[in-house]
Amino acid sequence: MLKKIFAVVMAILTISMNAMAYNVIDLPMSMTFADALGIYDVSEIESATICDLEHNTYRNLTSEEIKDFYYAASNVTVWRKVNPTPFRGVCVNFNTRSGNNISYFYNSGIQIGTYGAYNYICYMPAAQDTAVLSYLASQFYDSIGGEDVYGGVMKNTALANDFLKLPSAQWAQDEVVEAASKSLVPYEFTDKYESSITREQMAVLLANLITVAGNYASIDKYLEDKGVTYQPDRFVDCLYNDPSIVKLNALGIINGKDDTHFDPSGRITRQEAAAMFTRVADKFVYVSSEKAISAADKSKVADWAVFSMMWCMDKGILSVDAQNNVNPTEYMSVQQAITCVSRIYDIVTAWSF
Repeated sequence: MLKKIFAVVMAILTISMNAMAYNVIDLPMSMTFADALGIYDVSEIESATICDLEHNTYRNLTSEEIKDFYYAASNVTVWRKVNPTPFRGVCVNFNTRSGNNISYFYNSGIQIGTYGAYNYICYMPAAQDTAVLSYLASQFYDSIGGEDVYGGVMKNTALANDFLKLPSAQWAQDEVVEAASKSLVPYEFTDKYESSITREQMAVLLANLITVAGNYASIDKYLEDKGVTYQPDRFVDCLYNDPSIVKLNALGIINGKDDTHFDPSGRITRQEAAAMFTRVADKFVYVSSEKAISAADKSKVADWAVFSMMWCMDKGILSVDAQNNVNPTEYMSVQQAITCVSRIYDIVTAWSF
């Protein structure tokens, strides 16, 4: 009887540990491979396969192979990323005794759930760690054509989780869902929707927009393609901030407050944001508008911002409120900035303008 009670208690503890592998409300930037899997002892793994989705083939792993791979990977640090195309290449599928299935893809990491429509939350090892773990994939490729390779499909029940957090404002919910489907919503912004967007956050948001809209692997690839270089230590107040700041500054999209200061935590007005939006759009399309600003408070628009505000209003990126005011000097919120970026994406990726 005591053995049965002990077994039940251990089963409950195991389930609790798996459920608390990470905080689903606030996912960390990094964790261990074991945390992302939710598997803390190799004995929890009932079976595992290695699968090539492109060729629709898989091979059952032996118990020794499972142990070797788990011990090699369990303490490796993996990093959070939002990935629109994770299901490609070779993956290792773990089937636990509690009935959970979760996969590690060599190209995109551990798939722990979705991120709205068409995107996924993944935890990816650093390149050097991926290389260390690649031995299993090499063995699999070497065995293709042997008797132990069969046709099959991958199943990942972890994808029942959706980690996209929505704003409380009703108007912003559909906008955020749509923006997330375009890979335009950084996870770290999802608990700041109603806050005023900072200059650093805008740099991150616009760098991501350029990367996604241009179909680049990173903003660095875009800079390389355009022949643009940047100074990592350009601003003395940004040495420990996101590098998107100096990269966007090098592209002429966000200016510093002076030659050596950027003010990364400073807030951004709607007319300042309009100027940045226009500069980003100009990297992709011809930006022009002959319409005048028709808002009741048009006299509050600074001379330097007239064209940008006019273009953004003409293209539906910015709009007036119920009193027909465009509010150029009000600070822009994170959810407003995400909405605007989503609309810019539609403009710069359309076939005609």
